[in-house]
Amino acid sequence: MKNYTLFSVKKNLLTTLFCAGSLLMSSSASAVFINFDTDQAGTPYTGLVDRFIATEYDGVTINDSDPTTGITYVNLTNPRNVGTAISGYYINVGAFEGVQTQVVMDFSTAVTDISFDYATPRGDLSIWAYDSLDNLLDMSSYLGAGLFINQAGFDQRSGSVSLSGVGNISRLVIEPGTNQALILDNLDFRPVPLPAALPLFATGLIGLGLIRRRSNTLKTDSV
Repeated sequence: MKNYTLFSVKKNLLTTLFCAGSLLMSSSASAVFINFDTDQAGTPYTGLVDRFIATEYDGVTINDSDPTTGITYVNLTNPRNVGTAISGYYINVGAFEGVQTQVVMDFSTAVTDISFDYATPRGDLSIWAYDSLDNLLDMSSYLGAGLFINQAGFDQRSGSVSLSGVGNISRLVIEPGTNQALILDNLDFRPVPLPAALPLFATGLIGLGLIRRRSNTLKTDSV
């Protein structure tokens, strides 16, 4: 009876270790892609009247940090656009030139890789990446050269941002040149694998060690 119980416990612990290992491996492939063509529920946007909700999507909160604007719309690309990756609908933050726009992305789980397409009237963009303790991880500048024509018919300059290898990013601050609006599309980010299975994995290893010790003790006692 003791041997059967010992076998069952070993089997359960091995199953636990296998599941924990599977969780750890699967958590590394959880990339998130948002093209802003629909809301979180999958409902398509319809035009100029649609407002983007900062907490619309799982995994990231996108805010316009300037309370004097508060203008975050979802617009449709102009059919005359040439040579740009921005397609379908996009977020238009700041909407009009004349007021400084700053976009803040707060990630619910730290991320390691971030990319997105953007457009501003002059194509210039600055980005600051911070960790969960608000330490600055990276500061980068971009200058887009692609042509983008917004829904109102105004010329913009578009570009792409790709940020990786700087650490675990919890917050991203995005700022175009002085007094410019900002268009964002095709946001892609990869959350850092959560170590949620690690305690389970460690518990299983400790359990197997105790069982091995118990088994050796029983063998010694039986001699």
